[in-house]
Amino acid sequence: MSTVTEITSREAMPVTVGGCTVYCDSFRVSAVRAVNEETTVDGESVITSSGLRAARLVFSGRIYDETRPLRFLTDISSPMSGGQAYTITYRGIRFTGCILQKYELTDSCRDWTEVSLTLITYSEAEVIQE
Repeated sequence: MSTVTEITSREAMPVTVGGCTVYCDSFRVSAVRAVNEETTVDGESVITSSGLRAARLVFSGRIYDETRPLRFLTDISSPMSGGQAYTITYRGIRFTGCILQKYELTDSCRDWTEVSLTLITYSEAEVIQE
């Protein structure tokens, strides 16, 4: 008796911020609600206020530019310094009002350059209807 195991894989999805496209191998999102907790005179705890903080979207992947691999650094300067809001679409989900908070670039003498982009947004994720 033999069994067949299907091996599946996904291709890197392009994510564009400004004029910069990253072929995303990894995506991570985090969100948090900040709370202010106080102690009452009875010694019990009570939440006095809470507020939603911006969600952080982290796209990690690769850029390919054989002629000028570090051109990304000059291309990402405008979105980083300008604080423009972008709409990001990734695997059927749309995030609006995204602001580039951080980027990291690693050049390891390969055929690609590794990049990580961190964006923040207060908007809710939207499913794109197909």
